[in-house]
Amino acid sequence: MRVTAWLRSPSIRGRLLVAAVLVGCFVWAMVILGLSFAMVEHGGGQWWVIPLFGAFVLAIAVLAVRRVPAAPSRADAAPADLSVPVAAAQNPPPVAVQPAVQRKPTETLSSRELEVLHHLAAGRTNAEIAKVLFVAPGTVKAHLNHIFRKLEAASRLQAVAHAREAGLLD
Repeated sequence: MRVTAWLRSPSIRGRLLVAAVLVGCFVWAMVILGLSFAMVEHGGGQWWVIPLFGAFVLAIAVLAVRRVPAAPSRADAAPADLSVPVAAAQNPPPVAVQPAVQRKPTETLSSRELEVLHHLAAGRTNAEIAKVLFVAPGTVKAHLNHIFRKLEAASRLQAVAHAREAGLLD
């Protein structure tokens, strides 16, 4: 599994964020303790302000991490087999709540663009899509640009969301 695909997982991102904040809190605590001991050693009378300030900053960091939303757990998080056709690939269950307004693409997508869109929804990279479709990565990029324009999307995630709203991935 490629590192970039691994980092796209929301649960991994959440865990990395929590780990980064905890490491940052530890480093911050070491700096605060070092400054406090240095002030005591040099005869500073108000050394207690530094640990107080450090504890305040740590409390804010902990509260910020607790507000990070939990990543949804998916049972089908196993990597998709690239040899499986798009129709046979497992898609996540459809969401029960339908949007109030159905989004329609500005132009109809070609069959090849729909095929690329299904691979995109499966979370595949441009290189993986190119390998499955036996085309150059530049061709996949051109198809994605057409898809983005037709679905009025600015990113891969937004394109998939707009396609789901338009009923193209159901």
